[in-house]
Amino acid sequence: MADGALQAALDFTDDDLVANRAGRLSPTQQVRMTKAQGQGQVGNIVAVILFMVIIAVIAFFVLPPLFAPQPANSSAAPPGIIILVVVVVVGIIGLSFLRTRRKLRGVSGAVFSTEGEAKGNVKATGNVDQMGMMMMYRIKVGSVTFAVSRADQVAAFHDGARYRAYYVKGTLPILISAEPL
Repeated sequence: MADGALQAALDFTDDDLVANRAGRLSPTQQVRMTKAQGQGQVGNIVAVILFMVIIAVIAFFVLPPLFAPQPANSSAAPPGIIILVVVVVVGIIGLSFLRTRRKLRGVSGAVFSTEGEAKGNVKATGNVDQMGMMMMYRIKVGSVTFAVSRADQVAAFHDGARYRAYYVKGTLPILISAEPL
């Protein structure tokens, strides 16, 4: 039987915890992970399409005037430099896209665990005056730090108490369940 506050905050059941102890995802958790993978892939596709539109605008509207003869005292950047910058940016975004897809595919169902003292961390980032404030929630159990999305997830862990946390590997470790030791 798991701790009720942890179950509510992390949204897992006793059956999920039993499967996690055995090193696998429960069917419910597998469905949730598959849905998250699909959402991540849709986000990647939208980002790539948006980037392709930006590249097309640069190629068809920004570069052609630069290839026209320029006065001798023009301060316009040479077209070769602009093309080089675009190629480098395309390469970086392409590698990032491939890395993210590979990490999402890595969320297979193998469940890992870590044990140790819990330490919660809530941090505000951004500029308060400009309403650009964002909260970051982190929980560290043993040597693994998890990014979580809500304050109640951090509050469900008691700082200094020992826990076993179950997670799957992704771009960041994804916390799926936990139990006090």
